[in-house]
Amino acid sequence: MKTNRKGFTLIELMAALGVTAVIGYFFISIGRDFVIAWDHVGDSVARETEARAAMNTIARDFEAAFFREGTDVMFAVDVLEDNTNSGIWEGDTAEGDTAERPDGTGFDPANHEYGWAGCWVRFFTAAPSLNAVGYQIIRSTIKGGVGTPRYMLYRNVTLIRDTLAEGFDLKAGALYFDNGYIGSIERPNILAVNVIDFGVRLYVYESDPVTNPDPSGPDAPDGLRLVFPADLSSSLETVLPAGGLAYSGATFSPAGSGQRYPDVVEVFIRVLSESGADEISNMEEAGDNSRWQEVVDKNSRLYRRYITISGKGGV
Repeated sequence: MKTNRKGFTLIELMAALGVTAVIGYFFISIGRDFVIAWDHVGDSVARETEARAAMNTIARDFEAAFFREGTDVMFAVDVLEDNTNSGIWEGDTAEGDTAERPDGTGFDPANHEYGWAGCWVRFFTAAPSLNAVGYQIIRSTIKGGVGTPRYMLYRNVTLIRDTLAEGFDLKAGALYFDNGYIGSIERPNILAVNVIDFGVRLYVYESDPVTNPDPSGPDAPDGLRLVFPADLSSSLETVLPAGGLAYSGATFSPAGSGQRYPDVVEVFIRVLSESGADEISNMEEAGDNSRWQEVVDKNSRLYRRYITISGKGGV
């Protein structure tokens, strides 16, 4: 007597479940990798867009740089050796939590690294109106008192009525105008988030390019002399002096200073990925910066641009 069987045996069910599990795991793995890749692409696009927008703003300011002939300092830059500019480097000072970032060991201009807080750059620009502008990295929360501090590139502005009209001083260490301040934090002036380093190289045209066509060797393009950060031989400075490094440029250099207003500026910004910024933040919260440089090197991208300053003739 024959019996018609309907359904599956236990072995068949187990085999089917095994095949289904393998296929499911395969699709889950693909989906996970796709989500990770999608997040990475989104992060890269956002970082690229923000970095280019910040560079465009900086270039616009430099291309419209304002000069007044004479020995007045019309351009100044400092490499900051620590966080003494209080108010822009947020940390729990009550508990001594002010050294989240390595200081002197971070100065290596050959690799576009400018130490504790990068460069603080300030000058006058006529775009879109005549202002004094200041650029530097700050370590602050995106919204006051909310969240953990992040590294950000900041641009502050002081209007003409508070600068040239009332007296000014851009020299190293002088933050204040008579009626203005280009060091205080106003969060709407943040250009880009997760900027871990910001710096400039300054060049002047070589006065005798025929007999001295390459005065700075590989540290400057042909026909240009490196003036910052530079040693006495016009080569890149490799050691951050005690007290930091400063440059004060005028159209007519004061006697003995040798610090001319630059003809060409090379701007660098180093931007962390979102995952890199999270890792740095977690390390700092834990009070351990032993892998700080490793994380930055692995999770950041360097953006750079040469900007020619034209129209140097003053008013």
